[in-house]
Amino acid sequence: MRAESGRIAIDGATRRLIESNAEPRWGKFLRAWEALAAARGAYPARTDVDPFQLGTALLPNVFLVDIVDGPHLSTRFRFRLLGQAIQDRETTRPGAYLDELGSVADIAEIERHYRATIAGDIRIRTASLVWNDARKDMFKYSVLMLPLADDGITVTHLVGLALYNF
Repeated sequence: MRAESGRIAIDGATRRLIESNAEPRWGKFLRAWEALAAARGAYPARTDVDPFQLGTALLPNVFLVDIVDGPHLSTRFRFRLLGQAIQDRETTRPGAYLDELGSVADIAEIERHYRATIAGDIRIRTASLVWNDARKDMFKYSVLMLPLADDGITVTHLVGLALYNF
C-alpha cells in the first residue's frame, strides 16, 4: 500500500501523551523511528530496524506486522515478530494473521488502526478488553504503530509497541 505523502501526522492526544513522558517508552519508540526516517530521508525499511538500537526497555513489547497483498487477495496483516512481553500475555504467535484471531478480538478496530498507520495517521490506540489473552485475564493495553517501507514510500510492514496496564 502506498503512503499518500510519505510523512506521518501524529494526532494531538498522542503527541501530548508522548510529550508528557508519563510512559517514557512511547517517546523512545517514536524517536527511534524518527531517527531512522531522518537518516533515510523517507520511511524506514524493515531491515533498518535494529533490535540492539531499540534496547531492552522496548524490545519485549515490540511487534512487526507484514502487509500481505496479492493479485486476488484483499490486504491482510500477518504477525512476523512478537516481543516476549506480548507472547507472555497473548496467544497470538508469529505467522498468524490478524483476521484469524477470532471473535474475542476487536479485529475491525485493530485493522482500522493499521490502515490509518499505512496512510500516515499515527495515534495510540487503547483497548480495555482482552483480545486473545493467554491467561484469560482482562487488562488494558495500548498500541502505537509506525509505518515501514522497503522503498521508502510503499508501506510494506508496520512496527508497533504494545504496552499493558501502564
